[in-house]
Amino acid sequence: MDTVKYVLSEAQMPTAWYNLQADLPEPLPPVLHPGTTQPITPDDLKLLFPMALIMQEVSRERSIEIPEEVQAVYRQWRPTPLYRARRLEKVLDTPARIYYKYEGVSPSGSHKPNTAVPQAFYNAREGVKRLTTETGADSGARPSRLPATSLVWKSWCIWCVSVMSKSPIAMP
Repeated sequence: MDTVKYVLSEAQMPTAWYNLQADLPEPLPPVLHPGTTQPITPDDLKLLFPMALIMQEVSRERSIEIPEEVQAVYRQWRPTPLYRARRLEKVLDTPARIYYKYEGVSPSGSHKPNTAVPQAFYNAREGVKRLTTETGADSGARPSRLPATSLVWKSWCIWCVSVMSKSPIAMP
């Protein structure tokens, strides 16, 4: 029988995030400051983000270590299963191997804690006591994750729900 589901043990979980920028043929163009139209600097961002996250954004290192505290939270639901889409490969008649991750095993049923957990951690480590998020286009899915992860590091989370009717693509 051909394997379809692959599950790592906790011991096989990655201890570092892979940074795609390290393998790009040339650096991405810089993000421009909306007020000056000049490349944005870490100082421009430090009012909004913890310095550790800013430095990850500008890093070209291939691996960025995942703090043990974050790994401990991840182990509550990770590793998540990887599936091979063999039937889809057959329907497409492709020699390619197609895989997908199932992130629905997390407590929130989504992939979003994968980023919300480290965001809450790095903010707490820098002394931030309150976090704010908004729904954006995802109708509340992200804000439901950040409050839960904030509890781990005893932060308050405030979230703002955007009004979908203001969107030109709002559903009736």
